[in-house]
Amino acid sequence: GAKAHPGIKKFFVAIPTTSGTGSEATANAVLSVTGAYGFKRSLRHENLVPDVAIVDPELTMNCPPDITASSGMDAFTQLTESYLSLKSGPLTDTLAMDGIRNIHIFLIRAVETGDDIDARTGMSYAALLSGITLSNAGLGLIHGFASAAGGFFEVPHGVICGTMMGVVNRFNIEALLKADTLSIAHEKYSALGKMLSGEEDRDIPWHLQFVADYIEELTEKLHIKRLGSYGITEADLGRIADNTDHKNNPVNFEKEELVEMLRRRL
Repeated sequence: GAKAHPGIKKFFVAIPTTSGTGSEATANAVLSVTGAYGFKRSLRHENLVPDVAIVDPELTMNCPPDITASSGMDAFTQLTESYLSLKSGPLTDTLAMDGIRNIHIFLIRAVETGDDIDARTGMSYAALLSGITLSNAGLGLIHGFASAAGGFFEVPHGVICGTMMGVVNRFNIEALLKADTLSIAHEKYSALGKMLSGEEDRDIPWHLQFVADYIEELTEKLHIKRLGSYGITEADLGRIADNTDHKNNPVNFEKEELVEMLRRRL
């Protein structure tokens, strides 16, 4: 419904054992019911921030590779979406870029070598930052898809984010490259491209294309599953698109474009 949460809660100590949602630093709680009439809805209140957060990378070292990969892609998604968000600002931008830098350095290492404490530390830090940035700058289209699809089907949240990360950013970038004028989103994607590629002297279109290619290649390297693996079919795409919120995405898309994004990850 439309009722506001009163903020009443038990004393709460958050101790993450994956590096993904950053929920130890958010004011969000989620209610969900999965099925034909399912939903995922966020409750938000400043009192829902945990009273204590203990972020200890050693507690993530036994996390299996597939969960490390999908939860890591969730953190990557949250950092990127909050960085590109229409509600972002200099502080969240700085934190998001630092988190993405850690994802770039440590995600594959954490997946391939689970007992690499440096990699686990970098991922724990990145996930924590993603919780801080999403709380203050919001999220985008990928999480809109995750909310809709995750309500209708038993798909792990990190898998939806990970599998849609490449295609949504590809569509964003292609739309921006067709624009007549440069925007803040061009500048931000270009800054991402410079950081991820290490190439400072390329032009903006090169950096934007690099980001799109980089995310798609990372998705393949991590073997993130497609939506069809969880029973989603062509017939379900319109319903998912109808229930998907653009939120703070830098580009607005029509329903048929949303359906095409989903179709590419079936």
